[in-house]
Amino acid sequence: MKDSFGRRDFLKTLAATAFGLSGARASYGSGLFSNKSAKSTKPNIIFLLADDQRWDTMGCYGNKHIITPNMDKLAADGVLFENVYHASPICQPSRASIMTGRYLTSHRCGFDRPTTFAISKAEFAESYPVGLRKAGYRTCFVGKFGFPVTDEKVLGIEFPYPNGKRNYRTGLWLKTEHMPSGEFDRWNGYAGQGKYDTDKGHLTEVNANYACQFIADTKKSQADKPFCLSVSFKAPHGPFQPMSKYRKLYDDKDIPRYSNDGVDYFNKLPKVVREQYRGRKGVGEFSNFIKNYYALITGVDAALGQIRDELKKQGLEENTVIIYSSDNGFFCGSKRLRGKDLLYEESVRAPLLYYDPRAKALKGGSKIAGLVSIVDFAPTILELGGVSRPSSMHGVSFLGLVNGSKTKVRKSTFSENNFASFRTAVEDAKDDAEREEIFKKGTVRSKCVRTEQYKYIRYHETKPLIEELWDIQKDPLELHNLVNDSSHATVLALMRQKCDEYIRIGESERN
Repeated sequence: MKDSFGRRDFLKTLAATAFGLSGARASYGSGLFSNKSAKSTKPNIIFLLADDQRWDTMGCYGNKHIITPNMDKLAADGVLFENVYHASPICQPSRASIMTGRYLTSHRCGFDRPTTFAISKAEFAESYPVGLRKAGYRTCFVGKFGFPVTDEKVLGIEFPYPNGKRNYRTGLWLKTEHMPSGEFDRWNGYAGQGKYDTDKGHLTEVNANYACQFIADTKKSQADKPFCLSVSFKAPHGPFQPMSKYRKLYDDKDIPRYSNDGVDYFNKLPKVVREQYRGRKGVGEFSNFIKNYYALITGVDAALGQIRDELKKQGLEENTVIIYSSDNGFFCGSKRLRGKDLLYEESVRAPLLYYDPRAKALKGGSKIAGLVSIVDFAPTILELGGVSRPSSMHGVSFLGLVNGSKTKVRKSTFSENNFASFRTAVEDAKDDAEREEIFKKGTVRSKCVRTEQYKYIRYHETKPLIEELWDIQKDPLELHNLVNDSSHATVLALMRQKCDEYIRIGESERN
């Protein structure tokens, strides 16, 4: 049963105090968007989202082997965030969280049980694109949308699965009729994964061309209106098919494996991960994989450069904010794993570049260490447009970190993984006996809390319960589990409490 408003209000206030969500309001009854300002000087906003790009695959993040001159220049012109975390590191729930500013526990839009729901139109009505459009922005979406939007809150993936086969490829997110094209002034998006090879060229270049066309058309016909352009690339998601001109750049490069790519690192993983995780067999032939993966990112980098050139050509570069991130990370052989989903750093940590040419006092090339969650993207974008965030959003604006008015906007982040290769979830058990059998075998469904120093992971469908506690500052590769270290008993108790509270807040606000 859904909690009363008083209960929800209490939990929101608790979040504001216990988790340091600066700017979180004690009262959340304001409803939909309100326009803070009627000024015509609002900035244009471009939000660029890669797919499966791990946080350290840019030169500006210290990677000496990848070619990303435009990403590096964006970081040099603006700011680079060092500690950003995905709410759920796999595309559908991540993209739903980015658009709505909500945790997976709350919106329940994902690939695997128990989170296989679509986003309802009422929920999407409180997303950042809709909020900005209501406030007078001209909006455009380009590329992979990633999740379904339906009239009511319904299952986005049929359950039980058709013919007894557990397969997310039966989902509504694959169908054009469940894309919210009517909620944008221009729609160049698509359902499903899309294909790199199109009749108009490589998909990354096609997306860049659509973005530039929108910028040019807006300047020509509606220059008096600010715009919000969201570009969602497929790259560097598999199949790893880069443009040949970018792949050739890596032909003569000798790219080493990541430092934690080895059997010893794999053997430190929990047994349930080593036996059940879908990426446990690793990347196979590393050299060709990593060159294709990096070349896809170089293609996105070129698209970023093309978009910035178009802004300059149209005379819009001085009033356009650019935000660049990814929907989830990728192991790339780290811990001898392939893929994402899990809540270890390579999968759950996000890149984030932010550039605002109006912020003349901002020192270009700055690095920001304050914690940020991807649920903070939507409130930040809304604040840029002078729009109040709706009461449904769990995120908070990170603009205080950018303008220097704050050194932190939150004390912790929360992440979830519900992708367990379609194994039966505890919530779906028919009786106590089946529930105990699920616990006995275990799944990789998990929760995670990250503070400035520590990170806590809980595999909540295992008995005995599997927990991990990492001192990320001292142990960034997550090698020394401190759960059984008596000197960290107090920290462990606090992290457990934080995890429980995040879960309760999300569950209390389900639609």
